[in-house]
Amino acid sequence: MLRFHFLPRMQRLLRLLTLTLVIGCVVLFSGAVAQVENAGNMTNQTTGPPTAEGVPPEIMQYAADWPLPNKDYENSRATTEASIDKDNVRDLSIAWTFNITANGTFGGASSNPIIMGDTVFFQDLYANTYALNLADGSVKWEKIYNNTTVTGPNGPAVGWGKVFVAGDPFSIAALNVSSGEELWSTQLINTTPLAGEVIGEGIDIQPTVYDNFVYTSTVPGRGDVFYRGGAVGYLYALDQETGTIAWNLSTVDDPVSIWGNPDVNSGGGAWYTPAVDTETGIVYWAIANPAPFAGTPEYPNGASRPGPNLYTNTMMALDHATGDMAWFTQVLPHDLFDHDLQIAPILTDANVSGKDQKVVLGAGKMGRVYAFNRDSGAILWIADVGRHENDQLAVLPPGNTTVYPGALGGVETPMAYANGTVYVPYVDLYTNWTPISSLSIGVENAPQAEIQPFTEGTGGLVAIEVDTGKILWDRKLDSINVGGATVVNDLVFTATFDGTIYAFDGMTGEQVWNFTAPAGINAWPAVANDTIVWPCGVGGTSQVIALRPGGMGNVTPTPTTTANVTPTTTMNVTPTPTVNVTPTAKANVTITSPEEGASVAVGNVTVSVNLTDFTLVEPTGQPNAPGEGHLHYYLDAVVPTNASAPAIPETGGYVVSTNTSYTWENVTPGAHNLSVQVVNNDHTPIIPLVFDTVNVTVGGNVTPTPTMNVTPIPTTTGNATAMVNLTAENIAFDTDTITVPAGANVTVNFNNKDSGIPHNFAVYDSSFRSERIFVGEIITGPATTNYTFTAPSEPGTYYFQCDVHPSMNGDFIVE
Repeated sequence: MLRFHFLPRMQRLLRLLTLTLVIGCVVLFSGAVAQVENAGNMTNQTTGPPTAEGVPPEIMQYAADWPLPNKDYENSRATTEASIDKDNVRDLSIAWTFNITANGTFGGASSNPIIMGDTVFFQDLYANTYALNLADGSVKWEKIYNNTTVTGPNGPAVGWGKVFVAGDPFSIAALNVSSGEELWSTQLINTTPLAGEVIGEGIDIQPTVYDNFVYTSTVPGRGDVFYRGGAVGYLYALDQETGTIAWNLSTVDDPVSIWGNPDVNSGGGAWYTPAVDTETGIVYWAIANPAPFAGTPEYPNGASRPGPNLYTNTMMALDHATGDMAWFTQVLPHDLFDHDLQIAPILTDANVSGKDQKVVLGAGKMGRVYAFNRDSGAILWIADVGRHENDQLAVLPPGNTTVYPGALGGVETPMAYANGTVYVPYVDLYTNWTPISSLSIGVENAPQAEIQPFTEGTGGLVAIEVDTGKILWDRKLDSINVGGATVVNDLVFTATFDGTIYAFDGMTGEQVWNFTAPAGINAWPAVANDTIVWPCGVGGTSQVIALRPGGMGNVTPTPTTTANVTPTTTMNVTPTPTVNVTPTAKANVTITSPEEGASVAVGNVTVSVNLTDFTLVEPTGQPNAPGEGHLHYYLDAVVPTNASAPAIPETGGYVVSTNTSYTWENVTPGAHNLSVQVVNNDHTPIIPLVFDTVNVTVGGNVTPTPTMNVTPIPTTTGNATAMVNLTAENIAFDTDTITVPAGANVTVNFNNKDSGIPHNFAVYDSSFRSERIFVGEIITGPATTNYTFTAPSEPGTYYFQCDVHPSMNGDFIVE
């Protein structure tokens, strides 16, 4: 069974490649269903096909508009009913704007408008909800919540004469569709059985509606606290008439013990709208990550949560009426890097390996797109998108490790599907991790991991053939892509954080148009008739804009140069006999010596392995054949994962061998990573990937990463004074080093230039933040303020950061 598949090798789980386990889940899927059937109220039975009455009348009436968060129940984000195409896209300009007053942590808007007839429904990042006139943007009604702890994504759903929104991080409300009057509100707060206290769970999802239910979810956090120990994400179905909870489901397999450490661990929940199969009544949910990530001083490398951490990073298929589980497939067990499988699933049909199949597509911040069989959950193919570096590490080595995609990279916003192609926006943004660093707001005494500033990141839009997982084209963009993908006839639209909206030819990837919005973009549009409605809420002049041919705005056309449409080969697809042969039996390789964490003598290091169900062939380089090939040994290298290229790492040592041992000569003292991978005769990795890795120290005992035990720092008022000018712009400080005299009276002239973005300045003893020295008031830009405080009397290197965006940080040096 799926769960027990992991337990016999629990001690080595952290050293197994994620994809090996993923495919293992699929191979043992019949057992996985049996497990689900034995899991309490979860069964493999559904209530049968729903009737057309399950669809709210408004959605049926306005199906040609944009009546659901992602256009339709399949989450396709594609329309052929609009009149915008390649022939008139260059005529698009602003027809009207609506000012966004919210300015939360991630700007003013992170949601999808709904368009029904002559009305646009929109929610900002203060939870304020508006009904706007599609023709001119005038306000029909508004419901003001002004809740500053909303982080998004959020947004409305409409059905049965009601607009359903999260009015605060804990409540779903129903508003009268004609007036905005609140009809009911239901709190969705879980109380931990262990401590009896309300914990930090909140709603960060745009709901959907079907068969008299409102579907929503909580995640382990709210605006001021995320991933505090004990927090668990739940899926919910509410009665649309009364708000009563019809069913809920924990997305952690044991929400009481939470993988053994409820005081530390948390996880799960859904961030994006589920897909609904209206023929079968199955709802498909993409479940997020476990925490803490990557670890804490007491529990490095996720040691507080051993095992796969079900049901995180999982695609779930549930009965829409009961919440009973039909199947689940976990794609990334024991996630260290906050690599959610969080993107809204897409339902479609495909012909995979010559067989017509109903599929569900998923993706997440791990930078991978997955195709699942919709009936069984079997993984059909996997495609990598964006930059990948160190993201397959099962254990972080001591010190800093740069990982692409980072915690805010990969696929961050919704995909789109049309004509056999899925369009995927991606973000290339790194995170620097250590085994004990964290990004969890609420994990105490853990140093903060470093996120690359948003303005330094890049992104792209990739087109993938759904039948094969083959990448058709990949368009690189100069800013991170957090604007989703939206197909309008023969065009695919996307937008970047810097406020640039793009239109590409859906077939070729040729850029045919772009437009500079009045603000940065962290949201995705709705399209109906001749109008695109797009929230632009990051800095600048935060507005909802309506683009229409012949509008009044300023369009900057782009010359119609041909995009680079040469198909790339960085994908993981179902292998074919002439390219990459999967063995008939499941190969397995285990490093038997040295052991994980071993201390070995300086000089030569011999790696010995146990290889089963695979034949080593001499000489190498023969034609591929099932169940045979050779081994690649690596020293301090990231194990290659590209199924269509020889397994040669970009850095580190590498050797080809047909023996079950290999000796690395003259290995230098220090920490090293030793790996072995099973490959085909043509040197490509076998699929599923099979490898093992151990971390050793050459020339001495392993020195554990120290945990700081900080003595409170005395402060005194000295005669010295220090004046510091500090600017925050583009979510980055203008310096990473501040130097002041010991005991000085310090004045910080702080200028927040990020319009609509809150920042502050705070000083701590170290990146562990065990002791606060000074915490300044948060101000929303553009704004200035003066902070005054006394520097520590003891010279040394301290730490400063923005508490709202901890990736903004540096050294505070006292001399």
